[in-house]
Amino acid sequence: MKRMNVVLAAVTTIFAVAGSGTVFSQDHKAPRIEIKEERFDFGKVTQGEQAVHVFEIRNAGNDVLEVQKVQTS
Repeated sequence: MKRMNVVLAAVTTIFAVAGSGTVFSQDHKAPRIEIKEERFDFGKVTQGEQAVHVFEIRNAGNDVLEVQKVQTS
């Protein structure tokens, strides 16, 4: 029972630290997406009218960023 408590405490600590983002060093290779605005409301668009908006997406990480899914509402 005592060993189980020690293991549980160790696992809890690892998850708490990982959740805070301090486990990984700055050199960890990962993409990081930065989007200036995540939403844009076109308002009312008449049928047949073309509505265009450019979203600026930037990879602020140090590995390849792949956008695999975009969803509209």
